[in-house]
Amino acid sequence: MPLLDRLPAWCTSGVGSLPHADPRAAAAHAVAAYELPFCPQLPAVEGDMVAEWLGADPRRCGWSPARDRERPPAWEALLERLDRTPPAHGIVKLQVTGPATLACALERERGGAASRAAALALAHELAAWLAANAAGQVRQLAARGLDALLVVDEPALHLFGTRGVEAAWDPLRAVAPAWGLHLCCAVPWDLVERAQPDLLSFDLALAPVDRRAAEGLRRLVARGGRIAWGALAVHRDEHAEEALARLRPALARVAAGGARGDVADALAARSLLTASCGSGRMSLRRELELADALRDVAGALRGGRRLRRAA
Repeated sequence: MPLLDRLPAWCTSGVGSLPHADPRAAAAHAVAAYELPFCPQLPAVEGDMVAEWLGADPRRCGWSPARDRERPPAWEALLERLDRTPPAHGIVKLQVTGPATLACALERERGGAASRAAALALAHELAAWLAANAAGQVRQLAARGLDALLVVDEPALHLFGTRGVEAAWDPLRAVAPAWGLHLCCAVPWDLVERAQPDLLSFDLALAPVDRRAAEGLRRLVARGGRIAWGALAVHRDEHAEEALARLRPALARVAAGGARGDVADALAARSLLTASCGSGRMSLRRELELADALRDVAGALRGGRRLRRAA
């Protein structure tokens, strides 16, 4: 986690997907509009987060550990952009659809898993395959002097269940210098504490921070982890004012449980800002609004910028 210490407080980033159909435009935006650049997923080009990895019809294409996957459509354009304008902190975010979520998709197509053990075994196989693909991207970044933060996106955990699933992420956490979880479902805090990701990205717009969430976030920060606050609901007409109105009580609740005031300082130093999820199904205008709003929120929380009024 010392690697993530290089990120500025309230560092902005995207969650994963962008609405662009042009990979070069998407890569340029992911690098220029956010402080932590990321490899964008493009639903307009490659389908949703399941189709991106398994193909549009899992029944037709099937899956096996030997099945190869080409690099994301925006990958080469992203590398070209990073060669020209690398981030000063030297970190790039990668994101993969999680093995539990992909296992759920395959189980549904096959009429349901025969057993919990079979579902977990499938998730383990998928994780090894995902890790092999991500490792190539990590190596290409390392050759440019850049470190990867690999984020595993698991929106289907509420369907898959949480018992034993953290072991399925072992191959993924092993291939990058830092790893994280993105959870846009209700956060299973016991699982997060067992898995101990370097970064937790979650949807703050889904629900306020309650007592259990505050405890989990305090423990994450205490061990040096990072929080990516999904402060803006992508699908609603929200801007910087709404994000701050959601963030401030959440931060106060987490900080209030500390023995000393340094909890608030640690929170600021270890917090990132994102939207609640990717903007791939939104308009390009909405994505530009989200990036602008996150910049404004970061400026306000750093104490040096007045909020602009949303148009």
